[in-house]
Amino acid sequence: VMDQKKVRGIGNSYADEILWDAKLSPFSIASAIPKPKVKKLYESLGSLLKEAIQVISRENGDELHGKLRDAMKVHGAQIKKSPTEAVIKSEKIGGRIAYYTDEQVVHN
Repeated sequence: VMDQKKVRGIGNSYADEILWDAKLSPFSIASAIPKPKVKKLYESLGSLLKEAIQVISRENGDELHGKLRDAMKVHGAQIKKSPTEAVIKSEKIGGRIAYYTDEQVVHN
């Protein structure tokens, strides 16, 4: 999700949210993710970005700028538990801080 060659414009915060929604660990190896989980990842990507655009549009009118930090479910040091009450952990991965829970499955 973070590889800009594959999907452009997905930053750290949205990557964390998309991976959490798809229940995929940020430690997963892309080639090891089973096809049904890839499909779920794709669905999560589409639905979360659509939701973000709607929220930002509602808050900013016709201008698509701003941040959706208040609607984040797992990304951010201030968030301690996910909506499912799982403890949110953070770790540096590839030069960025990833936020995740033990609910997310590692595929490797």
